[in-house]
This record gives sequence, C-alpha cells and structure tokens, in this order.
Amino acid sequence: MKEIKLEIKGKEYTVKIKEFGSKEAILEVNGNKYTVGLKDLGKELNIGSVREVVTPLTTSQPAAPTSAPVKTSASPTGGSTGGSAEVLSPLPGLILNVMVKVGDTVKNGQNIIIMEAMKMENDIQATKNGVIKTINVKNGDNVSEGDVLATIE
Repeated sequence: MKEIKLEIKGKEYTVKIKEFGSKEAILEVNGNKYTVGLKDLGKELNIGSVREVVTPLTTSQPAAPTSAPVKTSASPTGGSTGGSAEVLSPLPGLILNVMVKVGDTVKNGQNIIIMEAMKMENDIQATKNGVIKTINVKNGDNVSEGDVLATIE
C-alpha cells in the first residue's frame, strides 16, 4: 500500500492507495474510503509542482482522479549531461530482472530492469547516458508507481 501526504491550500491530506486496478482505484483520504474510476492513466510527467483544488469524491460514484503532485526526475536527454536522474516505476508491479549493477555505464534508452505490471512485462530504460549510482530494487521486489528504482549520474 502506498501512502502519500499532500498539502492543498494549507490543509494536509493523507492518501492511502488501498487497491489500484486497470479501471478503478480504492483510496483512503484522511480516513474516508473512496472508489474512483480510472479513465486514462496517461504518461509520467516531470514537473516541479501542481496547484489544483481537490474535491472529495463520494463513495458510491466512481469518477476520474484529479491531478496530484508527482515526483520530479531529470528529463531524458540522450546526452551525457551533468547531474543525476532518477528512474521511476511507471506503474505498481513486480521486479523480474535487474539487468545492471552499481557502477555500470548505460546509454539513454538502454533496458536496465524488467518489471511485470498489469500482467505484462515492461522494459524500464535508462533516462540518460551515465553511470548507475544506485539500484533500489532486487528481483522479486514489489514496487509502487513513482518509486525510485535506480539513479544514474
């Protein structure tokens, strides 16, 4: 279960993701349980902050989720630019194969991890040219969406 703490207009919200499927999610927001319909999971965004009003949903009416802050990471560049980049999990899933180790040199787009999510194998790729600084998972680990799998310098 993933727990996220949000602050919106000075009020703190604790959001627990109880279940996350392909069509709906069950969330607990400050102790209240909500079922929300998932319309489009979209793609991962690399943004600094999001300012949007969150309206509580009723428990009997599924609805599309509102935007929420996402973890920032360096944008894929294709070059060997300075700084480090986090490789984030795009979905909740199971790590099947970590294909690199700390210290390995990788190229932007190179497969570094194979993950099973939604009954499909997904190639997780390096987001820049560089050297693997950290690997935060091992074969058999369960991960949540947004978890940092590895860091590349």
